[in-house]
Amino acid sequence: MHRKIHIEDSLVHDTEAAFVDMVKRYEALIYKVCLAFTRKRHDEVEDLKQDILCNLWQGYAGFKKESKESTWIYKVALNTGLQYYHRNKRMPDTEGLTQQMAESYVDESDSRQLDKLYELIHRLNDDEQKLVIMYLDDLSGKEIADVLGISEGNVRIKMFRIKEKLKKMAQYEKD
Repeated sequence: MHRKIHIEDSLVHDTEAAFVDMVKRYEALIYKVCLAFTRKRHDEVEDLKQDILCNLWQGYAGFKKESKESTWIYKVALNTGLQYYHRNKRMPDTEGLTQQMAESYVDESDSRQLDKLYELIHRLNDDEQKLVIMYLDDLSGKEIADVLGISEGNVRIKMFRIKEKLKKMAQYEKD
């Protein structure tokens, strides 16, 4: 009996180690999602990160590796981020993500345009926001389709419609 407990402890340890390794590999992805759905306050980012990690751990045993780890993690992280947003009744804020992206720009007007783009993105519905966040993160059409559970063709159509919607929203803001 003592030996059986030792074997089970070993399996638990191996599972925990594999999970920790996976989380370390995708730490930046998780952090980006946290920034996209919080107001960049450290406590909110940490709360959302913990929620994402808990949801990942709860689903880890059931993850059948039929999709890439990154796709599965994105799906869990985005859904957890949206739940966090709805639970806290706050508009998600990408200031941190926008600031990181804007640092690569020399022209301050580009940074303001990027901030405006994210303001418009936050007016989209949940599914549209997920799609745009993945698109801006340079995920392929196949990866986005896998996360959202739709076809690649549908991703292209939805992205085209979202771009048109954003253009109209931006034009309305100018008028």
